[in-house]
Amino acid sequence: MKDEHVNDINNYQKLYMQYAPMLLRFAGKFISPFFAEDIVHDVFLKIWDKQVFLLSESEVKNILFVAVRNACIDHLRRISLEQEFADKRAIQLKLDELSFYDGADELFMRKDLMAHVMAKINELPEKRREIFLLSYMEGLKAAEIAERLNLSTRTVENQLYRTLLFLRKELQTAFVYLFMFV
Repeated sequence: MKDEHVNDINNYQKLYMQYAPMLLRFAGKFISPFFAEDIVHDVFLKIWDKQVFLLSESEVKNILFVAVRNACIDHLRRISLEQEFADKRAIQLKLDELSFYDGADELFMRKDLMAHVMAKINELPEKRREIFLLSYMEGLKAAEIAERLNLSTRTVENQLYRTLLFLRKELQTAFVYLFMFV
């Protein structure tokens, strides 16, 4: 039994050494090399107990390429869904921002209101304030901010969203008072 297991390991290693480089190149045509490597390794892990090395070489090659192809398709679909979610969230963030500024153009012209807004921005935690200022003062996109601050794009979008919620809540009272005295 032990010799059989050692033989299986040797066959598996031989199979890996023979096909992994081809499969990595194949997957690398469609996805980033980092993910291609993960996919190829996952495929080999999935076939470990399937005894595929007992099949003919053409059958093994076909199984491996189909498995890698399908894993690449799944990966690309997952990325597409994640991007769609991120895009929808970014659009919602912009819509929320537009709703916040609706009718407030004249108010932001006033020096005292701007000072109040800046005071509220300065109350933000340091990273959130930095993200907000990069976005709204320098006009950087979430992906650019994420790259500059070594954060994920989702983190940046989440922080911008939270900041807008905070500012909307904190500045709502200021807008009410200004409307009463105008």
